Amino acid sequence: METRCTKKGSGAHNFKGGLTLWLVLWLVVMKPGEVTACPRLCVCYPMPMTVSCQSQNLVEVPSGVPYDSQRVFLQNNRITELRADSFAFETQVLWLYGNNITRVEAGTFSNLRILEELDLGNNPSLRHLEGGAFRGLEKLQSLHMHRCGLATLPHDLFHKLYSLQFLYLQENQLHFLQDDLFSDLVNLSHLFLHGNRIRALSENVFRGLVNLDRLLLHDNRIRQVNRRAFRDLGRLTILYLFNNSLAELPGQAMKDTQDIQFLRLNSNPWSCGCEARPLWEWFRKARISSSEVICTSPSQRRGQDLRFLREMDFALCPLPDPGSLAGSTTTTFSTKTRWWFSKNKPVSSSKSSYQKSSETVKTFPFSAGKPQHVPKIAPETQPYKYELSADEAALPNLGPEEYWANYGNEDSSIRCLELECPPNYDSEAFPSSSSLTITPSTLHLLCLSFPTLSFHFLFS
Repeated sequence: METRCTKKGSGAHNFKGGLTLWLVLWLVVMKPGEVTACPRLCVCYPMPMTVSCQSQNLVEVPSGVPYDSQRVFLQNNRITELRADSFAFETQVLWLYGNNITRVEAGTFSNLRILEELDLGNNPSLRHLEGGAFRGLEKLQSLHMHRCGLATLPHDLFHKLYSLQFLYLQENQLHFLQDDLFSDLVNLSHLFLHGNRIRALSENVFRGLVNLDRLLLHDNRIRQVNRRAFRDLGRLTILYLFNNSLAELPGQAMKDTQDIQFLRLNSNPWSCGCEARPLWEWFRKARISSSEVICTSPSQRRGQDLRFLREMDFALCPLPDPGSLAGSTTTTFSTKTRWWFSKNKPVSSSKSSYQKSSETVKTFPFSAGKPQHVPKIAPETQPYKYELSADEAALPNLGPEEYWANYGNEDSSIRCLELECPPNYDSEAFPSSSSLTITPSTLHLLCLSFPTLSFHFLFS
């Protein structure tokens, strides 16, 4: 009987001890005091600590946000300014999109050392950022600044953002990108720049982006791409350049993107003359998924796809200039080109004149296949004058612009090679005009030979 009572008392004691332990654990885990410290007009959730203050017409960042918050949502309010003292807490995720932010003071986020995602998108009045706006965000992985009305970006805006992987800058008012703007973003994999007003891509604009995987540049006004603009983008797999103003894209620029898999170049005014040959040659070797590349000029190739042009379409083109940063061409012509011009040189005329430079050849506008009048030049620099005949104008695969631009560079001393030669080109049955020229020495030799020949026929 005594043993039975002892067991019963021991069980009651254990039950009370377990209940007390459970209450202690509940107080430690739930932390009711911290949950009740949620800012006014906000809702807080524990595990992970989340503070949601969205769509409350707030005009500034609220005070009282728990210091160890992990997610703070302040989107769709009326916050106008972010200052260095705006954030007295730490968080990993901070959403501020859809506000009326006009200014972000330098050092604003310097206390957010563990911040990984910052969304400032859809703040159309945020047209300027100070250079040190993102100072201290060395763990930031994703930065959203789309639809902010940004016209320029300070050269040190992304300084030391070594962890950044996603950068959203689409649908702003950017006209140009400074050299080395992204040079510290060595881990960036996605760069969204579409929907801006960018006009050119310089040599060092993407320097440092050695891990970039996707580059979206469509819906801009890009006219020129430096042939070394993509030299650090060896890991790029997706490139969008459609809906721009590109007439030419250097082949060397594309050679630097050896891992490219998806390329979109449609909706550009592509010129498919000689300047397109480097890009055409790149397409012949590349194994990628590409959009169509429709030619708009010259007229005889309008509507054709650059990728499917034939080699003979570029037979009369000058060789590329390896020293040109823009991928342009010089007046160095192939043997075939020189032979063709030497055999088809038209009759001289004084109706039109064309000036040749030692480095570049200017092409003048044409109307109905005939060159228009150009200003006269000094007699000492007067170039050759030509008139385009009907037969020459009808030559296939050679536009009038290319035809006239290349005149004056022929070299009749260059002989044709291999299959470029016409039948019996080197035969004695087709002597050149120079071989029939009678010189004094030739006449003297004939006079000496005549008596010998006569004597031979007389006694034979």
